[in-house]
Amino acid sequence: MSTMYRFAGLDDRPIRVASDAPLIDFTARFFGLWPFDEEGTAIVDLADITIEAIDGGFRLRHGALEGGAQEVPDAAEAANQLVGLLAAEQLARRSDLIGLHAGAAAGPGGLILFVGDSLCGKSTLALQLARRGARFFGDDRLLVAPAGTDNRDVPTGIGLGLTPRMRLPVHEGAGGALAAFVAANSVVEHMDWQGNPIIAYIDLELDTFDAAPFGTMLPVAALVVPHRRDDDPDALELELGSKGDAALAVVRQSTAPGMDAKGHVAAAALIAGSVPCLRLVYGSSAAAADLLAERFGIS
Repeated sequence: MSTMYRFAGLDDRPIRVASDAPLIDFTARFFGLWPFDEEGTAIVDLADITIEAIDGGFRLRHGALEGGAQEVPDAAEAANQLVGLLAAEQLARRSDLIGLHAGAAAGPGGLILFVGDSLCGKSTLALQLARRGARFFGDDRLLVAPAGTDNRDVPTGIGLGLTPRMRLPVHEGAGGALAAFVAANSVVEHMDWQGNPIIAYIDLELDTFDAAPFGTMLPVAALVVPHRRDDDPDALELELGSKGDAALAVVRQSTAPGMDAKGHVAAAALIAGSVPCLRLVYGSSAAAADLLAERFGIS
């Protein structure tokens, strides 16, 4: 018999998930600081998302999935995939928001968003800044309201409170201190086909740094487009970048189901056009974080 889980939603409207998978078991592993609780036996017709047991695994159902459904092999993967569906459901309710794949940390002046292609170090940079006194805001997904939304003059980031993750092994440019921190405060989540650990999550319950819970809203202070130089560990340069390049990075790394293509591009341009856009070239994320902390007054 399915259990109904009630996840916090923006505007005080919860997201209900009818699930045969025991989601409470995966609170720390995936949902971090996105609060939810059990409501009792599920009434499937009232659920926004369903997870049903099938032979060999589970089937998730939601309108954001191709064909409306997705099959996964076990409860852990069902919970993992649910993270994206919770964000998609929230976006479906707010056509004025975009979902951004970015790293984010908050300094005294607001959010620093790291936006760029996969493997450019967005997650690592956000975690490095959190280790230097910034407030961790996200390393995978967050929501952004462009300038003008709710009469705000600058874009606003909305945190989802998701558990931070790190690729393993930790990149050598991150330095020994971060590698030791990850080893001491994380649990391996995924292995490759040879049994080697490839992704770990940071246990927020250990309270090793300040992290923003679901629904936290902060103004965006800057967009940083990172370029990691694996061939030059001493590379380090932070300069004003092209707002056009930053807007393009936002478009590539975001979803906006409530907007048509023209509106999506316009929202990305408005986000990039409303704040300083910086280009970061670096070889060591530790050195880059030191430079960013100095630039944004983080201590």
